[in-house]
Amino acid sequence: MKKIVSVIALSSLVAVGAQAGFGIGDLKGAIDRSGKCAAGDQDCKNQEHLKAAVKVAVVAVAVKLIADMVVEYQTQKVSDEAKVIAEYKSKYKTLPPEAFASIYTTTTLPGKVVRPGKKVKIQSEIEVVPGEQQKESLIEESITIYDNEDNTKELKNLKKLVNGDTKRAGRYKNEFTFQLPEGLPQGVYPIKTQLMLDGKMAKTASNDIQLVLNVDSAGKWQVIALAN
Repeated sequence: MKKIVSVIALSSLVAVGAQAGFGIGDLKGAIDRSGKCAAGDQDCKNQEHLKAAVKVAVVAVAVKLIADMVVEYQTQKVSDEAKVIAEYKSKYKTLPPEAFASIYTTTTLPGKVVRPGKKVKIQSEIEVVPGEQQKESLIEESITIYDNEDNTKELKNLKKLVNGDTKRAGRYKNEFTFQLPEGLPQGVYPIKTQLMLDGKMAKTASNDIQLVLNVDSAGKWQVIALAN
């Protein structure tokens, strides 16, 4: 019976992995964790193989769910370039030689702890001061969501133009909006946003969120303990 269960779990994992962009090579390191079992204890080895396969399956499911997730984006000009120049010169007299980001702050709404299906907003305040010798500058912002188990694995990456129409400096308010889908494993999902000027990274911000599945009768979050 254990052998049948293992085969079913592994075949399901390969099917999900194929959709999510996983290959058999991705499973090798995770599945081969039976070294702690006694020599000849095949039942122990089978159990360890199955545990590892299930863990990798969870990652594969997360990759597929977030890959299909829609991230909406909007930007709004708060202050035009002339006002930013006037404010900067009132403090420093002259503009810098090249454009630079003087402000980049982010806020996560409604907070760092969220439930599946609820909207999450990553709002950013951006101010770019133009350069004396650089009249135009392309401003972009990107968002990257990482896996809650493997924080080096990107699940979603999106980059949007802030001032693509004008290529002028100024102050802007941006917003990424998304809903973490039902079926996504709970845990802390690292989220990084980046501000880029003319293709070069200017500023970064971390906006990690914790996905929880239950809320008790008093309205408090409950984190479900997962078996190792």
